[in-house]
Amino acid sequence: MSDSEDNAKFSLEAHDKDSLAAFEKGEKDGKREGKPPMDSALQKESDKIPATIGFNIDFLAQTQGNGGKAPNIDPKDVYTRDRIFAAVANEDPEDLAGLQSYLHKTMKKLTNTEFKDPDTGKTCLIKAMWNLRNGWNDTIPILLEAANYNGHLEELVNAAYTDDYYHGQTALHIAIERRNFPLVKLLLENKADVHATADGLFFQQKKKGVSFYFGELPLSLAACTNQLNIVNHLLNNQYRRADLAAKDSRGNTVLHALVLVADDTEENTEIITKMYDEILKKSVQMDPKMKLEDQINEEDLTPMKLAAKLGKIELLKHIIRREIEEPEYRHLSRKFTEWTYGPVQASLYDISSVDTYEPDSVLETIVFKSRAYNRHKMIVLEPLNHLLQEKWDVFAGKIFYLKFILYILYMSIFTATAYHRPLEGQPPFPLQGTVKDNTRVLGEVVIMFGGVYIFICQIIYFWKRRPSLQILMMDGYFEVLFFLQASLLLCSGILYLAGSEVYVALMVFSLVIGWVDMLYYTRGFQQTGIYSVMIQKVRPSSVFSYSSVCCIIMKS
Repeated sequence: MSDSEDNAKFSLEAHDKDSLAAFEKGEKDGKREGKPPMDSALQKESDKIPATIGFNIDFLAQTQGNGGKAPNIDPKDVYTRDRIFAAVANEDPEDLAGLQSYLHKTMKKLTNTEFKDPDTGKTCLIKAMWNLRNGWNDTIPILLEAANYNGHLEELVNAAYTDDYYHGQTALHIAIERRNFPLVKLLLENKADVHATADGLFFQQKKKGVSFYFGELPLSLAACTNQLNIVNHLLNNQYRRADLAAKDSRGNTVLHALVLVADDTEENTEIITKMYDEILKKSVQMDPKMKLEDQINEEDLTPMKLAAKLGKIELLKHIIRREIEEPEYRHLSRKFTEWTYGPVQASLYDISSVDTYEPDSVLETIVFKSRAYNRHKMIVLEPLNHLLQEKWDVFAGKIFYLKFILYILYMSIFTATAYHRPLEGQPPFPLQGTVKDNTRVLGEVVIMFGGVYIFICQIIYFWKRRPSLQILMMDGYFEVLFFLQASLLLCSGILYLAGSEVYVALMVFSLVIGWVDMLYYTRGFQQTGIYSVMIQKVRPSSVFSYSSVCCIIMKS
């Protein structure tokens, strides 16, 4: 039976007059308002304990028929949740001296409903983990010993928060968050689950509100908080070893988690890149065939592609330029220095998953998937910049100039056809059979096919890129204009066939926008490219403000 199956097995709780009194107390007190804290010295745990299925040991003892009696327990030896929680919060091991005996006599577990916070599922062990003094709490060994003696040690150690906000967090997560290596070792010795997933709302990435995403798994938490000693122990301890390839609820591995917590500051980059490399080396030590960096998450992104999508430029630069000198790990490098001469060096780069010859490459991720404000800076990183320059020199430049020539030819045909349109009669106009008329019709066919082509190309672009309004306002002007040009032209054609003279107005607007779109191709020339980009970067609000100022000056 697996650990998860064993933890999910059916069980009954033992009830007596003390636990029944706790349930009755809960009926009188209301539930706390708002989200309860993980732990607080200022707020009490809730007393609204839900009803549970169990058996009454007082009743069983009185009906055995052999003179059995209910356990005779002195009131001072009764342990309620409040008493246990107070003892662990105050680090009072003497008050817990009779706990093991009490649990044994009453057949109770520290994971029973009456011993938990009903709002969060917090147990006495978790309570003790939050109340450390100088990194320790003397009541923790007592709780573990009592649970072990009464046969629910693993259940107590792996008991997790049950509310939606902190769901899944265990004592092991807390020990790691407290940066407490001795407690991590103690919990692992006592069957802690190294793959427990803290997936509550607090542990999910959010754009607004307080949250703390670290990859949900204990290994990811240790890595993201720069605790290499705990990372090593989770991977190499003799009890339960963490799986480096384990994924959280979002499909992220520990490497994905490191990417997500990177913030491009100098200190953070140094910590994250060092941990990233150490974990890659660990993967080779544990399994030489493991390709941890090729693991994808739910978005089908590897750690490198995730860094490209999110604009984590410093980490991305490290990954694509990574060079490891140790012979046993040299194959993990993506950069190989071939020779050096003073300040000059020649290097070879591994561009697998980077170049567009592979689907969903890093370059495609930056262009079509990234919404980061600094994605323009990413493409000038080496070797991406050199790779793009090579593509331009070999074939992209030739394709661009060919499209430019064809577009000029297309707009010339569009202009000539619009100029020579019939001025009299009702559309659609009948064919006259003359050379001029046949040429005009041929021009109309050409511009309509061109409009369909531009329309389809822009639909494909928008579908692949799925740009937000912010992205369109920042660098998507021409894409919108091309789409508008094609849409107006196609609508003009439909109105022409429907016999409406309104087609002329739409055609003229499409023609004007088409000539404005000519500015798009100026970016392919060194002399005019900078001006094209500058015009595109001007925000509509700035144009409006400038126009307003000009109007005021002219009137004055």
